[in-house]
Amino acid sequence: MGTGLQHSSGRVIALGRLMLATLYLIAVWLDAELPVHQPSATYGLLIVYILFAAAIAVITWSSWWHDARLAGPAHALDIAIFTLLVLLTDGHTSPYFAFFMFVMLSAAIRWGWRATALTAVLLALMFTISGLVDLTPGEQLEPDRFVIRAGHLAILSMILIWFGASRQWPRVAIGEFEINGHPSLDESPLEGGLRSALEGLRSDRGLILWRDQGRDRVTGIAIEGQAVTELESAPSHVDLGINGVPFLYNLAKRRALWRDTDRNLVAFDPYDRIGAESARQLQLAHGLAIPLRADGGEGIMYLEGVRGLSTDHLDAGVQAGARASAHIQRHRLLRAAEENAEARSRLVLARDLHDSVVQFLAGAAFRLEAMKRANSAGRDVDDELNELKQLMLQEQRELRSFITSLRSGPLTAFSDLAKDLKGLATHLSRQWDIKCEFVAKPAELMIPTRIRLDAHQLMREAVANAVRHAGAKSVSVEASAKHDTLQLEFINDGAEFPTRGGRLEMPSSLKDRVEQAGGVLDLARGMGVTKLSINLPIAEATY
Repeated sequence: MGTGLQHSSGRVIALGRLMLATLYLIAVWLDAELPVHQPSATYGLLIVYILFAAAIAVITWSSWWHDARLAGPAHALDIAIFTLLVLLTDGHTSPYFAFFMFVMLSAAIRWGWRATALTAVLLALMFTISGLVDLTPGEQLEPDRFVIRAGHLAILSMILIWFGASRQWPRVAIGEFEINGHPSLDESPLEGGLRSALEGLRSDRGLILWRDQGRDRVTGIAIEGQAVTELESAPSHVDLGINGVPFLYNLAKRRALWRDTDRNLVAFDPYDRIGAESARQLQLAHGLAIPLRADGGEGIMYLEGVRGLSTDHLDAGVQAGARASAHIQRHRLLRAAEENAEARSRLVLARDLHDSVVQFLAGAAFRLEAMKRANSAGRDVDDELNELKQLMLQEQRELRSFITSLRSGPLTAFSDLAKDLKGLATHLSRQWDIKCEFVAKPAELMIPTRIRLDAHQLMREAVANAVRHAGAKSVSVEASAKHDTLQLEFINDGAEFPTRGGRLEMPSSLKDRVEQAGGVLDLARGMGVTKLSINLPIAEATY
């Protein structure tokens, strides 16, 4: 992965220039008809150009700074050589066409469509001037030597200008970032983003600084090889560089480069952005700085020991920074969602335990206290003790059923729910000393386990409210399921519930649970009974 950047565009251009010059020196030497004008000047020009190309390749091979600084002068000389070769050579081995392609592609690769268009205009102008200069007195332009070739150059210029305008990074592979999938919550988001950048850009050492939005504290980690180190003395300030774009830096030589909006390379002093104290703390020397931005904060990555570091890495850094920022952002969102889900689960579990086990134990304590007084008065309490024992065994079974539901799969059959609710009705009858009947309309339907748990607790709460607040002696429960809705109906013969604004006041405990489940609750009074209807959505219904 990431081997593409080992040979940067600067190296490719330098090698291409050297190989092209050498090839045409050999071609001109082998062709007996060439050069047609001033042979010594032609051979001398090509030899000098070969030496120049070799010197540029050596100087810029391992220096992104010299490559950037010499790119413009070398490009100007390439245009001049093109013009002179058009004047001095002719025939099928004339290098004008190949040099034209080389110069145009160099501009497109380095600077984009504007520089490519300007280069095309200059080459066309120089070709025209050289064609006119080459005419002898009284000679006319030959279509095959000038007009047709000029047309070819114009068409190729338009194609290459389009190439420079539409070219998008990456031209080469920069590695597969793991953030394309879901980030692991077991791993630090900073470590995951930094490690992906290190692998993608073939870097030996990397550091990342991050500051959450609204906080002053800066956190950071460093990775070198397989060693991960937390930066305990991270700088308190995070400088995202110029306009938040990547930049190359060489602190020892006080050199740095970044690209402006027109893709021009701009030099500056790296200490203006990094700071001498930060560079010392982070032990920075020579590499690529990549700013990071996300909704939750901002930061910067420093990659050092990057293999084949060149100006191409400025474009690669934009992509690497966007991916690392997205990785950190997704990690934070997943973490927040997990924490919210955990909090909701704890709340639901606590409420369920309160509505079942805690309430039963409270009721059992009252009954034991009553039996204690009865025993002190000389009454036989064996029957009541046996009754309480049976209730406790039933509650134990209910608790086991509750735990089994938590451990079970995401779906359960409606028939199993009906069986559980029928047993719960029997248990509630004995617990509250009332008549509690349950019926269910048959349905071939699978419902989510969370709805099953909600139905259990809603039935407990509805019956408890009917007995405690309305003094009910009889409660009938009916369950049905169709399409995407589970319906529970409770009818009790107790007194009317309190009213507010002319409407029956719904018990808050029931209302909150139903609303959290996304359901609808309706309470009505008539003919001496109270009817409570609850509809719960079955979002994951399966037939």
